[in-house]
Amino acid sequence: MTNHPVPDRSHKTPNFVKTAENDALDIGRAEGRLSDGRPYRAEYWCRDQVTMLTIFFSALGLEAATDSDLGQLLVSERLIRFGDGPRYVAGARFTDPSGHELWSVNVVVGDDEDLFVEESRPLTSYKPDAPGS
Repeated sequence: MTNHPVPDRSHKTPNFVKTAENDALDIGRAEGRLSDGRPYRAEYWCRDQVTMLTIFFSALGLEAATDSDLGQLLVSERLIRFGDGPRYVAGARFTDPSGHELWSVNVVVGDDEDLFVEESRPLTSYKPDAPGS
């Protein structure tokens, strides 16, 4: 098993109030490990009647993954279960504050009319009074 880095989200402060600078609201988070031991962090948030789940994990060994590959990975790892409708998954690689290359995989959970993800891992609610929740 390869030693993968833990996603560093230390630069991210949860947002609980819409402002002109940031109109996204943070809802909850989860942390765990994929079957290969790769740590992940999931963040649940919403903006403009769209609810999103963003999952961060090491890109090591997955550099050539496509959006479809990433969606299938999330399903096979039982992080999410899609409904019968469309699947909206978009991955982007970036370098976190600790210098590790990560995937940021955005999944549209639902909008004001439809639900696209029927199930996801349980999340812990952010506590507005706890900095860096």
